[in-house]
Amino acid sequence: MTVAHNPFVYDRPLPPTELIDREGEVEHLLVLGEGGHNSRLSAPRRFGKTTLLRKLLADAEAVGMATVYVDFFGVLSIDEVVVKIEEAYRASLQGSLRRWLTEALRTMRPSARLGAPGTALELSPQLESDAVRLLDRLVDLPKGLFERTGRRTLVVFDEFQALLRGGDRIDALIRARIQHHTDEASYVFAGSHPGLMAELFGARERPLYGQARPLQLGRLEDADLAAYIGDRFERSGREVGAMLEPLLDLVRGHPQRAMLLAHHVWEQTPQGASADEGVWSASLTAAFGELEEAFERGWRGFPDSQQRVLAALAWGQEPIYSARTLSRFRLTKGAVQRALARLLDVGEVARDGRDIQLVDPLFEAWLARGRRGFSPED
Repeated sequence: MTVAHNPFVYDRPLPPTELIDREGEVEHLLVLGEGGHNSRLSAPRRFGKTTLLRKLLADAEAVGMATVYVDFFGVLSIDEVVVKIEEAYRASLQGSLRRWLTEALRTMRPSARLGAPGTALELSPQLESDAVRLLDRLVDLPKGLFERTGRRTLVVFDEFQALLRGGDRIDALIRARIQHHTDEASYVFAGSHPGLMAELFGARERPLYGQARPLQLGRLEDADLAAYIGDRFERSGREVGAMLEPLLDLVRGHPQRAMLLAHHVWEQTPQGASADEGVWSASLTAAFGELEEAFERGWRGFPDSQQRVLAALAWGQEPIYSARTLSRFRLTKGAVQRALARLLDVGEVARDGRDIQLVDPLFEAWLARGRRGFSPED
């Protein structure tokens, strides 16, 4: 049956059924969860982390576990952390468990209200101790679920590194409770800033040091991307043809960027036809035109030394520490080391063996094409 609509979605997470080549990671996290072990999943932005977590939660429910998904993206205070956790439990529990949750939450609330009507949390904003007490009791909800159902809960804390902005004590408060959830719950701590996740779980002075098995989400294999893209072209009455190879070369296994380029190639390919060099050229023009504003804004947000390091990596003619690269981009080894440390922390660049590359291959290509408002001779 011919597909009439563009089958390549890139502007939101894919549903679990569309997961590409992550079955091994999902199975690994599920086995750990079933066995009562906590894990932490780190992945650059747009690497399919959310789709993987949705698949994990679906599989956990299929084997009889209760599940809760908490997204901490954007939290700035302990009050917001509390609201996020309550909203997650409200969204996850149904029927008699939802009624039990409502009764349990009403016993926790002080006087004032935070959040949207219908999902708001009662809180006295002038008393931080109220938020601390509420967080403590909310994190302990899996114990009540276990007492009622006998089921272990798999709790996913997504964008967990955001808690560093909410207060220094939040990870300590969470650990104080979850360390006692031996049979009641298992936890997956997921994040998109590798450096911040490493700080939370790898620094000896942090409360969660060594408390979760690490898993780093890597790039997709070319063979899996090729099968996914080729199949959807064929099912829609088009052929990606010889243009599949330059697409794979450019995206370097980046999941979202692969979907974005495949989307544009599909759009430029007439029904019943095969993509050719003209289609590829038009697709690149459309894709980079769409990304131009975001790339420009992102570029302006980097300090000068980081801009120079990013441009040098995109140039790629010599190793980053070579005399020619340092001279061409007016850098010192110390400046490169400091800039790279920060760029690695925030997930803008990543190590690939002994090499360091930009995580986003399209941003790298945009820089290499000179659309950066910066010349190495400046």
